[in-house]
Amino acid sequence: MAALDLFASALGAFILIAVVIFPMIGEAVPDNPPAPAPIILEAPPPDSVVCPVCPMCPVVAAVVEPIACPVCPTCPVPEPVPETICPAVPAPVACPVCPTVPAPVICPEPAPAPIQVDAPHFRFPHLDIIVALDVTNSMRGQVASLKAEVEQLAVLMNRISPSFGIGMVAFGDRRWERPLFLFPLREISGPTANRDAFRTFVNGLSVGMGTGSGNNPDRAEAFYDALSAASRMTWRPRSERRVVVLVTDNPAYSDEIDRSIQVATGIGQPEGHRVSTVYVRTSNTADAATEEFLRNVAEAGGGQYVRDVGGSLTVNLLLSLF
Repeated sequence: MAALDLFASALGAFILIAVVIFPMIGEAVPDNPPAPAPIILEAPPPDSVVCPVCPMCPVVAAVVEPIACPVCPTCPVPEPVPETICPAVPAPVACPVCPTVPAPVICPEPAPAPIQVDAPHFRFPHLDIIVALDVTNSMRGQVASLKAEVEQLAVLMNRISPSFGIGMVAFGDRRWERPLFLFPLREISGPTANRDAFRTFVNGLSVGMGTGSGNNPDRAEAFYDALSAASRMTWRPRSERRVVVLVTDNPAYSDEIDRSIQVATGIGQPEGHRVSTVYVRTSNTADAATEEFLRNVAEAGGGQYVRDVGGSLTVNLLLSLF
């Protein structure tokens, strides 16, 4: 009985131990512990984009409230603009790298109002002009300029005045066989025949014309003779502005300077009449005596003293009219 009791007790213990360890039979124990299961984050909203600055931070969609336009209060306020905002960057600064951020909506500035010019269109009154042009050898450039610009001169004068008349005195030296050539004043803005006649006269000009058997041994020119001939021309009755313009590079003869100034004074006395002068510098340096003389003549005649602006006779004539 004692042996049976011992056997039964040992068998019971074995059965108890077998029951405990039975689930572990055949199961391998790994050497290293398994990696933790990945944590699946919730997908970002469809309208969001992963922030390129800090990819780990969640992206939220922000709405930038519109601001009324300070330039044009009547400009309609735009709708709220969605932007991707990185929470890691201090709000409300938008992510500076993210290319999905739409450009800010800027209210367009109103177009500037057009400038209104109420000043009347400038025009001369009915205009007559007599050109006294020095045709001595040193004035070759001015003679060539007049020939090249004769058509433009007529067109321009017609544009700036309701009617336009022109006369001309080509003068040289008083020792020439023929010191003066005259084209009596005619209306150029009207009859075609007058324009043709003036063009023919201008095209026939040449430096030194009229010298003949005479000579020109000094600097002075037949200035007084030219101014006197211009003063005797007949103005058109309807002309309101009457201007004599003398174009030269040398003064009058010394014994004719005072008389030239007296003639200029007489021409410039009536209302709307004047005498202007244009100094053409044909040497390397300006001649002070010639400039002083021409300035005095223009002052006596109530006109303008003009220094040649570069060879264009038309520009010189226009400057002398103001």
